[in-house]
Amino acid sequence: MTDQNSSSFDALARSNVNSVWGALTMEVLARLGVETVVVSPGSRSTPLTIAAARNHKLEAVSILDERSAGFFALGLAKRTRKPVALVCTSGSAVVNYHPAVLEASMSGTPLLVLTADRPAELRDCSSGQTIDQMKIFGDSVRAFYEMALPESSPALLAYLRQTLVHAVDRSLNGNAGPVHLNFPFRDPLLPEVNAVPVIEATALEAEATVSTRPCEMVGCGANFDTVALERLASHRQGVIVVGAVNPRDGDESFADAVAMLSHKLGWPVLSDVLNPLRGHAGQNQSLICHYDAFLRNPATAEGCEPTAVLQIGPLPTSKVLRAWLAGSEAVAFLLSDRPINTDPLHRVATPLHGEAHVLAELLAHQSVDPDWIQSWVRLEHQAVATLDAKFEATDALFEGKVSWLLSQHLPVGTPTFIASSMSVRYAEFFWNAGSRACPIFCNRGANGIDGTLGTALGVAHRGSPAVLLSGDLAFLHDSNALLAAGELKGSLTVVLINNNGGGIFEHLPVAAMDADFEQYFATPQRVQIDQLCAAHGVAHQRVADWEGFIAAISSLPEQGVRVIEVPTDRKADVTTLRALIESV
Repeated sequence: MTDQNSSSFDALARSNVNSVWGALTMEVLARLGVETVVVSPGSRSTPLTIAAARNHKLEAVSILDERSAGFFALGLAKRTRKPVALVCTSGSAVVNYHPAVLEASMSGTPLLVLTADRPAELRDCSSGQTIDQMKIFGDSVRAFYEMALPESSPALLAYLRQTLVHAVDRSLNGNAGPVHLNFPFRDPLLPEVNAVPVIEATALEAEATVSTRPCEMVGCGANFDTVALERLASHRQGVIVVGAVNPRDGDESFADAVAMLSHKLGWPVLSDVLNPLRGHAGQNQSLICHYDAFLRNPATAEGCEPTAVLQIGPLPTSKVLRAWLAGSEAVAFLLSDRPINTDPLHRVATPLHGEAHVLAELLAHQSVDPDWIQSWVRLEHQAVATLDAKFEATDALFEGKVSWLLSQHLPVGTPTFIASSMSVRYAEFFWNAGSRACPIFCNRGANGIDGTLGTALGVAHRGSPAVLLSGDLAFLHDSNALLAAGELKGSLTVVLINNNGGGIFEHLPVAAMDADFEQYFATPQRVQIDQLCAAHGVAHQRVADWEGFIAAISSLPEQGVRVIEVPTDRKADVTTLRALIESV
């Protein structure tokens, strides 16, 4: 992106009505603060693609596969908290965006999905590469706009501009998420060389004028009922439970707000790994990270039962924690910055719509029970001491120790994407609290392994050197994203746990079905990771011991993709995990 004040309205951009439509679209998006457009090749989308490529205010990234493109845009939008635009041609290309659109919707991530389409006369008549794209993403988008056929009249250009203004606003504010704009185009799709422009540059420049601020996620403020706040503050033995949160106001501000809530209420904070709190532990001395281990003890779980729960964001991953909360008679308060239901347990709960820092400022200091919070802190310290000693003595390569080491040895501030399945669970179990301030990202909206590598590439793009923690199946499921490695401006290190199959199924009852388990559930793949990396020009390193692993993650390259393969034994990992949990 260069020359922020230049216009892209040269004669070629005004050579026909389609090129005018595309040029104005990209210019308005740029003026609204969109920085990146991720395009996939196709004919019908030519007016949009050419306009994105030639607008010097925008970065145009070309990714062959629409599925990977969608997740790349998703990852970039998660990190920047700004909408990223997607452009594709008509037909099945559109459908390939759907998994990323679903995740963006469920995680509240702003995306602008610009799909090209055939005009009305070429629909429902066996025209090539034509499907019904009207509201194809259903309720997964915050808004759908069927755009008019291009015209160069002032009225239609004003309509185009303001539709884009509203689309960007819908993607960011209230309930952030994806917005779909469907653009029909008739031929000719290419700009015409030496053609007489259909509109003067000054006129088109005037139509691109917007009177709104650039893209930024605006805080939702607060809508807190006074009676609800009084009920919340009346409890001396409560807990704050924090799940996957990507806060609008920044990681450190969020950590400060939760610490203030904990201090004012006198409640411990049970924090999943998928939010900023474990990386900013200095702000909160009452942070509890190993709840999954010690709440498995019935006596401990009973002794820790609260009278109230303040839940911030969705619930953490832990089934043990969820079962403990479901069996509790505590009153629940659900704090979310989006108007969504975050309680799959269906407790008697009071929704609180707002942001953590607003709630923290509104609450007064309460009379606290010091013994309550100290009992939790003692349990946490005991768990940390026990696990640290066990891990120090563990020489065999074990998946759980990878998360433990990452939490201590990654460079400060490393953006880290954690894959679903066992990667996120081991991280929840063993990622220690500290002050390394590594932003954590995930795709836990729909909880799938779809787009793991593509999203991580987006997180790394134009940012600090980043890390992806993934199992082999999650990585291979999205190995097509390796085609986009050359587009990355930045660095991504993939920490790949290769246990030859789906480790999560080893922890489920189906693991006892010997006859069917390996083929239909564990599904080991016959892929040599080093050869796969070589085919895509990606660096590969297979570690043999923990010393080599620590050396590989302690210093990250500035550019490119590399894979650090950590081989483990899937069956042995299960045994080791059980022994560790029992020790706590």
